[in-house]
Amino acid sequence: MLSRTLSVASDVFVEVSSNVSRGRVRLSETLLSPLAKKLIARAAQEGIVHIESESSFDVVVVGGGIAGCCAAIEATRAGASVCLASASGVFSGSSFYPGTWGLGLIGPRDTDDIDDMVETILHVGRGAANAALVDSFVRGIPEAIAALEAMGVSLKRPANPDEPQYIPCFDHSLRMWRGLERASMERGFGRALCEGGVVRFDGCELLDIAMDDGRARGALFFDRSAKRFRAVSCGAIVLAGGGVAGLYKRSLSASGNSATVQAIAARCGARLVNLEFMQIMPGLVAPRRNIVFNEKAFRFARAWDASGEPIARDVLEARSEHGPFSCERAGAPLDFAMEACGDEGMEIACDVGDGSPEFVRTFSEWLERECGVSASAPVRIAPYAHASNGGIAIDEHGSCGVPGLFAAGECTGGMHGADRIGGLASANALVFGRRAGVAAAKFARGFVGECAGGGANARSETPGFASVGTLASGCGLDVGSCRDSDAEGIATKSDSRNGHCAGGSRFRSRCGSVSFEVEERAFPASGAALRELRETMSTHCMISRDADGLKAAANAISALQERVGEAAYAPVASFGSESEPASELMSASGLAPSSSLCSDAASIAATMRIRLQLETASATVAAMLARKESCGSHYRSDAVQ
Repeated sequence: MLSRTLSVASDVFVEVSSNVSRGRVRLSETLLSPLAKKLIARAAQEGIVHIESESSFDVVVVGGGIAGCCAAIEATRAGASVCLASASGVFSGSSFYPGTWGLGLIGPRDTDDIDDMVETILHVGRGAANAALVDSFVRGIPEAIAALEAMGVSLKRPANPDEPQYIPCFDHSLRMWRGLERASMERGFGRALCEGGVVRFDGCELLDIAMDDGRARGALFFDRSAKRFRAVSCGAIVLAGGGVAGLYKRSLSASGNSATVQAIAARCGARLVNLEFMQIMPGLVAPRRNIVFNEKAFRFARAWDASGEPIARDVLEARSEHGPFSCERAGAPLDFAMEACGDEGMEIACDVGDGSPEFVRTFSEWLERECGVSASAPVRIAPYAHASNGGIAIDEHGSCGVPGLFAAGECTGGMHGADRIGGLASANALVFGRRAGVAAAKFARGFVGECAGGGANARSETPGFASVGTLASGCGLDVGSCRDSDAEGIATKSDSRNGHCAGGSRFRSRCGSVSFEVEERAFPASGAALRELRETMSTHCMISRDADGLKAAANAISALQERVGEAAYAPVASFGSESEPASELMSASGLAPSSSLCSDAASIAATMRIRLQLETASATVAAMLARKESCGSHYRSDAVQ
C-alpha cells in the first residue's frame, strides 16, 4: 500500500512520545520558540484522519465539461475502467455555462485552410503559443468534430455561412463554424458514458494527488453531498477542471472552475504556461448578472462612459470585431471606459431589428427568450473574467510531462497564446480531451509507446513555457514551491465502481491501493479569504495592470497564505498538561491558541481548497509581473508603448 502524509515543505515535524501515545507534531518554523518546543515535547499528535482508497480504476478523469467527458469516453473505448469526477457534476464547466447565448466551434474549412489557420493562431498568439502544439491541434479538429457527430450530437450550421459576422473574433477569414447545443450534447455524451460503463462521482472535488516514485497513482476527493473525503487509486489521471476565472469576483464561468487543478498539477511537477493571458469579456450586470454580451452587437449599439458622454461610433464598431479584451485592437478604449464605470457598469442600448445579421439576431432572441432581457432596452455591462488562455503545459497527447498525469481543456495552455480565436476553446476541449483519454488509458494499461506520458513538448524549453519557479525568479517573487501538501447518473457511486473491463482488474492487481493522511485542522475563515483574494485579483489583475498593482496583489496573496498557514498549523490547546496547560504555554510564548480540533470535513476541505487557490493566484500574478510588455489580453499601463 502506498501511504502519504500531507505536509508543507517549510514546516517542521517533531517526533513526540508520552506515557499515553506517540506520534508527530507539526509546527511552522515561525512558531518555534523555546516554550513551543517544550510544548511539543509533551504532546502527541491527534486529529489525523487516515483515508484509504475505496475503489480503483485504470483512469480517473477530473472535470465534467467537454474535455472531461471526451477523455472519459475515449479512455473506456481504449479498454480502461474509468471514473469521472466533477465538483459540479457531469455536463458542467465553462462548456455548459448557462450565461452564454451559444457555444461556437470552429475548424479549418478544408485541408487547404489548415496552414492558414495555424499561421493565424500563431499570429494572434503573439509568439506565446507552442507552434508544434498548434499545428497538431488544428489538424486534429476535423476528426474530433466527426467523432462528435458520430456520437449523435447535432451541430448547428449557419443559414448564411458567408456573413462577415461569422468570421471568428481575432480572425481574418471565414472558417468552418458549428454551434453546439447543450441538450444534444447531454444526450450524446450521456449515452456514450453509459455504454462505456463510466462510473460518475458527481459533486466530488479533487484536492490532492498521490505520487509514488514520480508517478501519479491516486486521487483524494471531497464528496460535497456526503461531507466526507474519498480516496481512489488509479493508473493515470486526466485533469480537465477548467480555468482560473473563479479567482475573480465577476466571472463568466461555472462555479466548479475553482482554479485548484493548476496548483495540484504544479505540486506534482507539471509546468504552467501563459497564465498571464486571462480573457476579459463584457457581461451584463443589470438588469441581470453573469450573462455574456455578444460583441457583434456593439456595431448596433449606443453606449455612454462614466461621465455620461457617448462612446464614439468608430470605437464601438472596432470593438465589435472581437469578444474578449485585447490591448492590440482599436476597440480597446471601450474596455477601458467600461472598467472606469466600476461595479455599476456602463450603460448601453442596442438597435437590433429584422434587418440585423443572423448572428446578432440569434443573440438578441436568446437574451429575451432565456433571460427576460430585451435587447433593445438599456442594460449595463462590465468586464468579467471569462476564460484562461494558459494553464498546465501539455504535449500533443495531453501529457503534462509527469508519468501518469494528463490534462485537457481550459486548464491547459500552449495552444492559444496572448489572444485566442473565437470558437477554439471548444475545439481545444474536444481534440485534447479525446487524446488525453486515449493516452491515459494506454499508460494505465501498460502500453508505454508514444503515449506513455513522457511529455517531450511539456518538458522542453520551448519559448512560452515556464515553470512556476522560472516565473518567480524572473520577477523576484516567491510564488511558493510545488509543495506536496494539503492538498467536485450513470452508475453514480454504484457497486460497479471497480470497473468493467478485464484489463482494468489485471492492472489493479499490480497497483494495489493508496492512502492519504489528512490533518484535521481547519482555517475557519476560508470563505472570507476567498472573497479577499477575488477582490485583490479583480482590483489589480483585470484589464489595466501595472507593476505597483501587481506587486500589491502578490503581497496581499502572500499575507493571505501566511494567515491560512498559521491558523492551520498552530498547536491545539489539548497539547498541554494538567500542571501546565497548553493555552498558558502558548500565551506565555506569544502564540495564540488555535481553534479546537476540527472534525468538520467540509471546513478541512475548504482550507485545502483555499491553499490551492492561493498558490494558483500567486503563480498567475508572478506571470503577469514577469511579462512587462503589453501583449494581447495582457495590458501593462506602465509598459513602454
